[in-house]
Amino acid sequence: MRKTFVSLSALGLALMLTGCGQSQSAQTVNFDKNNVAFSGPNSITYEKAYNSTKSDAVRKILIDEHITDAEFDQIRQLYAGCLGEKGAEVEYEGTDGRRSERFPPGVSIEQIDAYTNECLASTALQYIEILHQVEGRDSGSDSVGALVDCLKRHGIADQTMTADDYRRIVTDPELDDEYFGKYFNEQRSDYDAAKSPAYWGCNANPNT
Repeated sequence: MRKTFVSLSALGLALMLTGCGQSQSAQTVNFDKNNVAFSGPNSITYEKAYNSTKSDAVRKILIDEHITDAEFDQIRQLYAGCLGEKGAEVEYEGTDGRRSERFPPGVSIEQIDAYTNECLASTALQYIEILHQVEGRDSGSDSVGALVDCLKRHGIADQTMTADDYRRIVTDPELDDEYFGKYFNEQRSDYDAAKSPAYWGCNANPNT
């Protein structure tokens, strides 16, 4: 069974991210990932997207109020992976949010709706499609270098890590958890509550 969607953004309805390393120059950061205030031109949509998901991978992308091409692709991969766990295949058509989803025979319309709504909610895809279109940024404007420098200052990223290393890590959920999971995953036995605020703070503002 095939179900085809056109995102709100495509229709023009614009609502308005470990190793070791220490630095003595880094200041203590107090940042609560569960109490984030958005203030940019699309703050309402960012807030809706942030509150609609409990995924740290998604929240790390939203927190600086910018959606780059690479981040948009990452969210689309997360959505495809979510539906993939339910037996569906997702194909994206262009960059305007159009997508098609194929479910195995025998899956009811009601179940398809339940699966797609669950994966949309977990990835905030419907909001991120809008925000990516409104912003119109490209991957060249990504501030990953500054983010990595911030993580190094706070002893969160290894001093040898490059921007390309970081992109490779955070686009792989297993690597992201291996390197940075103890800073964002509160369920881990080695969760670092002392450095977690700095981790989130760097994602929100690399100049932290």
